[in-house]
Amino acid sequence: MWSWLKKPNQAAPVASTMRRYAPQADKQKQGAEAELLARAYLSERGLKFIEANLACTQGEIDLIMTDGDTLVFIEVRWRKTVAYGGAAVSITPAKLKRLSNACAVFLQQNRINSPCRIDAVLLQGELTAPEITWLKNITG
Repeated sequence: MWSWLKKPNQAAPVASTMRRYAPQADKQKQGAEAELLARAYLSERGLKFIEANLACTQGEIDLIMTDGDTLVFIEVRWRKTVAYGGAAVSITPAKLKRLSNACAVFLQQNRINSPCRIDAVLLQGELTAPEITWLKNITG
């Protein structure tokens, strides 16, 4: 049962399940607004919406969309100012690892075996008129 513990380079089996979450705090509600802006931005560029706001013990996924036959997991980051580096620097290696782990859970749970990538949509400034940057394939 615990044989994977004895193999140093083998990942632990994924035993988590995905669940939807809803924003509760004011800051989370602003994040949800940023996600809606990102979703609209990507839809205008041809991506098709699949799912939003999924979480598991390994991490969370803001948006899932398709770009042609590629499944795209999207991290949305919003920063009002560029203080402390802005939206781009808020995507840390630890954040990417949690996101990648959550994506693996989603793929395994839904038995999906198709091309996929992780993108980021960065929103900078007031949510009434933010500057939006779309970064494709941020892990590779």
